Amino acid sequence: MTAIRTGFLVFLLGMISVAAAENADLQKQLESSYPVTKATADDTDIVTAGAVLVLQKDSLEMCKVNTPIPTHNFYKNGEVTQGGLLGVLGKLGNASFGGGADAAATRKFVTGEKFWVTKILIESDGVTFQLLSDPFQDVRYHALLKFPFPRGKTWSPDEVMETVGKVIKTDGDPGSSASEEQQEAAAAAPAQTKTIALGQTKDQVTQMFGPPTKVVQLGKKEIDYYPDMKVTFVKNAVTNVE
Repeated sequence: MTAIRTGFLVFLLGMISVAAAENADLQKQLESSYPVTKATADDTDIVTAGAVLVLQKDSLEMCKVNTPIPTHNFYKNGEVTQGGLLGVLGKLGNASFGGGADAAATRKFVTGEKFWVTKILIESDGVTFQLLSDPFQDVRYHALLKFPFPRGKTWSPDEVMETVGKVIKTDGDPGSSASEEQQEAAAAAPAQTKTIALGQTKDQVTQMFGPPTKVVQLGKKEIDYYPDMKVTFVKNAVTNVE
């Protein structure tokens, strides 16, 4: 009887070791495809920029970073949705901090919008991405996006990567947020001259030049650093370009 127990324990430990190794390989594969951004502890600024992600599906909901519980999103049956027990608990918890129940505290992101990933978690029931947006009117938003594993089925790393790729792609990926026809039309069109002017908003500058490599907050002033320039904003308007 003791030998049976020992044999079963050895088998169980072996299975756990195999699962841990597979998770470690998947973690490396995910972080290689979606490089993680390092943010400050309060998610109000970016310390080290990773990959810019482009949303491929509508209805991703994020809440302001001053609400402690990020909005929980789930990708199921080809759609991004909120709800379930985690969603309800998040809204109730954030409501006590002045958010959650307030529609102004959340923002819906749609296909083509961009943001960052600050953490990727592999759990027993799925893979979760922790997301962070650029500032919108001086406020950043954050959220969790979970890809649940089907019940009773184990996903291979290729299946996980394929499923994640249906919802988020890295900026510059040929398949991101555009059909083949749109990509061909964009390739055939003449290159648009990039211009920046005093008074432009943060969103206008980001749309033209992409996310900055570094952001510095100095009270009401924000300085965005790009490879060949730095842009100063005051009250969400460009006041200086160097």
